[in-house]
Amino acid sequence: MSKRHFSPPPTPQTGAGRSRRLTPRRTPQDNVRVAAAWVLERTLQSLAPAETFLDSALPRFDERDQGLLRELVMGSLRWLRRLDHVVAEASNRSFQQIETALHSLLRVATYQLLFLDRVPAHAAVHEAVEQAHQITHRGGASFVNGVLRRIARAPRLEDWPVADPDPVRRLAIEKSHPDFLVARWLERFGQARALDLLDANNRAKPLHLLAFRDRGGRELLAERLIDEGLEVEPSSLSSLGLIVRRGNPFAAAAFQQGDCYVQDEASQAAALIPPPHAGETVLDAAAAPGGKSFSLLAWEPRVSIALADVALPRANVLRANLRRLRRHLPLAVADAGAPPFGRQFDRVVLDLPCTGTGTLRRHPEIKWRISEPEIGRLSRQALRLLDGAAQLVAPGGLLVAITCSLEREENEDVMARFLETRPGLSPLPLEGLLEEHVAASITGPGSWRVLTGGDHDGFTVNVLAKARI
Repeated sequence: MSKRHFSPPPTPQTGAGRSRRLTPRRTPQDNVRVAAAWVLERTLQSLAPAETFLDSALPRFDERDQGLLRELVMGSLRWLRRLDHVVAEASNRSFQQIETALHSLLRVATYQLLFLDRVPAHAAVHEAVEQAHQITHRGGASFVNGVLRRIARAPRLEDWPVADPDPVRRLAIEKSHPDFLVARWLERFGQARALDLLDANNRAKPLHLLAFRDRGGRELLAERLIDEGLEVEPSSLSSLGLIVRRGNPFAAAAFQQGDCYVQDEASQAAALIPPPHAGETVLDAAAAPGGKSFSLLAWEPRVSIALADVALPRANVLRANLRRLRRHLPLAVADAGAPPFGRQFDRVVLDLPCTGTGTLRRHPEIKWRISEPEIGRLSRQALRLLDGAAQLVAPGGLLVAITCSLEREENEDVMARFLETRPGLSPLPLEGLLEEHVAASITGPGSWRVLTGGDHDGFTVNVLAKARI
């Protein structure tokens, strides 16, 4: 396994977070590894996304160190379980027996030793030991020194094989995923596809941009970005998308002028199942931060879209995106499960609550929070929202349900249970309605799915048509 350098991706800077132990204020100067351990600890202790705490720490550093901080945090979260295995092997004790205050700094330092080469190993060990001196006793610092020196002498994952006799558990440790998720993916997708999915979740993904046809399309957008020194290439899943390979799109004039939107290429494609037509009326019933509506407008600017979201903070984020994109769309703070609208729409688009198992490469902290009961709870929420949204679909119209989940309970099972109570709705055949490269992901009547892989996340779409009166 080869170690890698990284380029610092741009990051929005909002939010705040504090911790009792590993706070960025523990040292006179801002230290990237102290900050990384603090963000990792706070993320694992809370139910908040890692970005919440990253956004609190990033402003302390220059662009290069921001990239290192993000790499240390996100890499440690992706490989958390394998890192714990390596630390346990190097210490000759279970990870749970190690002093809790040392967990995050050991994980961050081990990730650095196994995956990065910006800082020499001896310097990385020294910094971790100094960090340990600040948060624990001398014996704890000595323990950190011994463990990390053993790892530094064998700085490859292959040097620390997993010998668990249970094949599912062994694979789950090797690929750093929960046992139950590996077991269900092996059963559902088969070994080859499950392995591809596990590997994809452990790779960082590039930024994707959505281009608008009424602003010149992706060819013009690409030219403008290239002129500013960015390296971009066309998305494979979305004919409106660009993948950013190098450079900071947030600083580009096209972004600042509202001529593009940051959105995963699979998310762009999912929003266009099927593509809209001019004059179509659309309700985006759980709209924030706006990606589904922006994809529809990017494809066909003559659609008429109304937006709703139940959470005021999320609605405010959506308002900010609308202002930057110079789009004037009506927005209501409303619950999709009890919609207050007095009219019906040709298309109601609904982002269903889900575990997000299609976005683990972008939100690796989800791996360490989800559980089988959580999947069931979110599925029940999804049914309530579908019941409410279905009332707003006009005769002959479409109800489009989208998740960033790969789990049957949150997709096929939800739709089957919903359709039992809605005889006027039926799956819409998608054959002949989609671009050829998108149609390859049709999985059944009215159903489309793309698994996490390549440069994109995983999404599932179900499209139901309402009978004409």
